[in-house]
Amino acid sequence: MYDTIVIGTGTAGLTAAGILAQKGKKVAVVDNRPYGGTCALRGCQPKKYLVNNTQIAAETRALLGKGYKTPAVTDWTQLQQFKGEFTSKVTENTKKSLKDNGIDSYEGTATFRDSKSLLIKESGEVLSANSFLIATGASAVQLKMKGSVLPHGSDDFLELKEIPKSIVFIGGGYISLEFAFVAALAGSQVTVLQKGDSFLNMFPQTLLSPVIKSAEEHGIKMVTGVDVVGIKKTNDGYRVNTVKHGDFDGAYVIAGIGRAPEIKNLNLDAVGVKYDRRGIITDEYMQSTAESIYAAGDCVSSIMLAPVADMEAITAATNIISEKSKQVDYDSVPSVVFTYPQIASVGLTEEKAEALGHKVTVKKGSGSGMMNYRRLNAKHIYYETVTDSESGKLLGAHIVSPYAGELINLFALAIKHGLPASALKDLPWAYPTYTSDIKYMV
Repeated sequence: MYDTIVIGTGTAGLTAAGILAQKGKKVAVVDNRPYGGTCALRGCQPKKYLVNNTQIAAETRALLGKGYKTPAVTDWTQLQQFKGEFTSKVTENTKKSLKDNGIDSYEGTATFRDSKSLLIKESGEVLSANSFLIATGASAVQLKMKGSVLPHGSDDFLELKEIPKSIVFIGGGYISLEFAFVAALAGSQVTVLQKGDSFLNMFPQTLLSPVIKSAEEHGIKMVTGVDVVGIKKTNDGYRVNTVKHGDFDGAYVIAGIGRAPEIKNLNLDAVGVKYDRRGIITDEYMQSTAESIYAAGDCVSSIMLAPVADMEAITAATNIISEKSKQVDYDSVPSVVFTYPQIASVGLTEEKAEALGHKVTVKKGSGSGMMNYRRLNAKHIYYETVTDSESGKLLGAHIVSPYAGELINLFALAIKHGLPASALKDLPWAYPTYTSDIKYMV
């Protein structure tokens, strides 16, 4: 009999399991996928190996004739080997860490028998616990059309031995756009097909214009309003059929239409855990509708981001130890899309702030004239900040920049602690640094 069984060994599951074990709880983990989770094995970390390398190469190409005579070219084989130095050790290191912390581990598919026990399908073992934390993450949404088994997924892209000469991406969200830029900057001819009228609808659309311009300059064809109806194999690769836009050919096709919670095997209905299409429904304590079952990470009906998974896991573990002692807070969570340049956002947009009754002051504009970006010869820089006109508190910040992902964390800190915009404006920042440009944005 365990105190807690954690289902899943991604960032949420491992974070919670570690906290519980450190507090002297008897903990077990179960996973039917390689230990380590999406972020370490199939997402954030391996992706950044590809993103960093290709974007550095792009920065050098922007400086041809301004300090560089020869453009940097990505060696895809070496890059994949470099990435593999990290990913190849994740599962082994995860298992060792669990063992060192006194956490029992099981491999297989967990399914609930009742609110106090679960079955591991492959082995037939039954495990019991006083409480459970579901942290099973998410998996790629599958296309439903003729030839839907033909496209590859993001996992496949991360393991490519060589970069295809041409790639068609189906979908215009995070995954497609990030990998589209990686591929294009590495030398592939890229097309992105988006069903809707715009890309990345969760961001202010003013941020998309400079990124789309950058995409076009790097040879990425961005097409909206596309209804894909079928995919066929050809002698040279694949052909994507659409309703009104004709056919698109590519040596490789990737479906990146989103991710869905990985909860189908859990038998949640049998234990009274409610869920919707976005995942398990939890309260502010990360407790599900079943008293002894908590959930955290991408399987939850919240925000699919690794830092959010960590935050939810800490909240869940804390409340398993001491019931209803900690609440989760999503108000100042920053998000980043690692396109080139990057898109980053935190807090309220102008429209959302006004809808909540704030009188706002909005500062927006191009940052391409700032000296830091002139030194990079970078053209597509943009910012918007939203401040409460009465209190002076910063409410939101939205940035396009090669280093937007770094800058947004400082805005998130300011919003989290209710700082006025003047606090950022008046700070004597180390200069000239990218963060020192913040004072011009508020």
